[in-house]
Amino acid sequence: MAYFNHAFRKTFLATGVSQSTSVTLLDGSVVNAQTQGGVLETSGLPTYVLNSLSASAEADNSTYESGYVGIFNSGSQLSASDQDLNNCCNVFIAGSAIYNNDKIGPFAGGYTETNKSKVINPKYVSRFYSVDACEPQNEIVHVGSTYYTYGAGATVPVGGIANVSFAGGPATGLAANLVNALIQLDGGTGTGATIVVTTNGSGLVTSYSVLLNGTGIGKGYTVGDVLTIPGDTSGTFEITVTAIQPTGFDPITGAGGTACCKEFLCGETYSLRLDIKGSPALRYLNHNAYLTVDAYTGCCPEGSIAPVAVNSTEVFIKWADAIINSPIVNPFVRIVVQDEAGVLWYAPGTSAADLAQLGGDTWDNYPAGVAHVDGACAGLIIAGAYVDTKFGDCTFQLTDFYEKEPVKLYLSEVDYNGDPCTFDGICVVHECLATQANGLGETMLRDLILSESYRQNFLATDLRIREITQGNQLVTAINRSALYDALYLQHNVPRFNNPSGVFDNDQYLLQLIFPTGSTGYNYAIDLINGWLSNCGVCQLEGYGCETSCEVPITFPPLPLKSKRKGDVRF
Repeated sequence: MAYFNHAFRKTFLATGVSQSTSVTLLDGSVVNAQTQGGVLETSGLPTYVLNSLSASAEADNSTYESGYVGIFNSGSQLSASDQDLNNCCNVFIAGSAIYNNDKIGPFAGGYTETNKSKVINPKYVSRFYSVDACEPQNEIVHVGSTYYTYGAGATVPVGGIANVSFAGGPATGLAANLVNALIQLDGGTGTGATIVVTTNGSGLVTSYSVLLNGTGIGKGYTVGDVLTIPGDTSGTFEITVTAIQPTGFDPITGAGGTACCKEFLCGETYSLRLDIKGSPALRYLNHNAYLTVDAYTGCCPEGSIAPVAVNSTEVFIKWADAIINSPIVNPFVRIVVQDEAGVLWYAPGTSAADLAQLGGDTWDNYPAGVAHVDGACAGLIIAGAYVDTKFGDCTFQLTDFYEKEPVKLYLSEVDYNGDPCTFDGICVVHECLATQANGLGETMLRDLILSESYRQNFLATDLRIREITQGNQLVTAINRSALYDALYLQHNVPRFNNPSGVFDNDQYLLQLIFPTGSTGYNYAIDLINGWLSNCGVCQLEGYGCETSCEVPITFPPLPLKSKRKGDVRF
């Protein structure tokens, strides 16, 4: 490896569950082997104990949870004790075997031997770093006046709902036998606080749920507002606003607040441009996706001298309708309309089951002829999303593509010439910026395949050869739909006697893979970091995740017409 400018990589699976298991050694003695997640904790044990732990875990769980690693004293060849590590001894890392059978023919064997690193002299360790698994975040953009841009949505903390009774009350005078009906609450300074109720044969509320906009309800409320069901003269249902959400401002443009409330006039055509950029769009169209949609506000009332304001909800519904009906951009977005009253409306075709869970209705059922309320404005909430093609383990190929990049959304109101810069357009605010996933099982599986290829255990593309050479065990060792944390230890092995006369080093990068949330991850960090600290060499470098936003609004799943086969990739 001295002739290459990169480090030789070796991957170890620490995917096992925590165990405390009795293991019989070769001399017949029985010992107790204890692990923290997939990391061996008990000292003084030989490397083949890792295979016993793996077999025990696989019998109770699955191949995804059967990888075990340990740190071993290179002198005694036994798992290192605290004293060994405190004395800054040379060590090696060993991992349990991936394969079930030791031989694949009469000659080739040794497949159940544990996987071992070179001896690691701590003085020659150059880097030690951790990489946390990160969930993907889809981009969420608000156009116009929504709960996020306008702000002051009432939060509903635990205990914030008072004086609520079910069967036998409250006596609200609602219709009988309602099922998941939308009821807008009265009271307060804002709009849009909505609940979903079910009533019995007497019109009494038997169950309810609060319709949330993100983590709050409605917009424009103030602390101390008391919200009630219309017609509830008994006062048995009240929601007291104890806190409000702040106004969201775009991190780049600073847009947000009451300035996002734009008035739309009759007799006009308003145009909105949507650009979708990223790898999914490029692969789908060979170019970035873009679309300009129009909304005509209708004729002005007869006899009116100047244009009058119209219900802005209808403009946003027309824009949303045109976007979801476009085959060019439809596969990449999900849309919710928030009307002037603060109520959320979902795309036509959203299933009844999803609507029951979300507590809303589709915008094709928005009542016609709703009058504009002076000072009230509507808005769009758009999420970038994409469903990527994914094949199963049976036909897995190393070169199969898997999507990691989220789509990015760019929206602006434009004039007749498509120019967003020559007039005062509607405000656009990003609530969440798209962030890419890290630690995908797809990536970790390919790292493992590369490592095994270095060991001459190649993954065959022919399915019969793969079965013979135990490639199926390799593919199923990693859960491709899961996320994994990883540790990396880079060290070198000097060539003190090099025939070329040039002093050289062989570089090695050891990768330890842990399921996200595994106790073994932090245990291994502390173990290795303590060992390196005692030796006075490099310390841990940590790479975490970027949190771009709080919990956003809940969107329904992508409609079936937008789906291909596989999992959602944001």
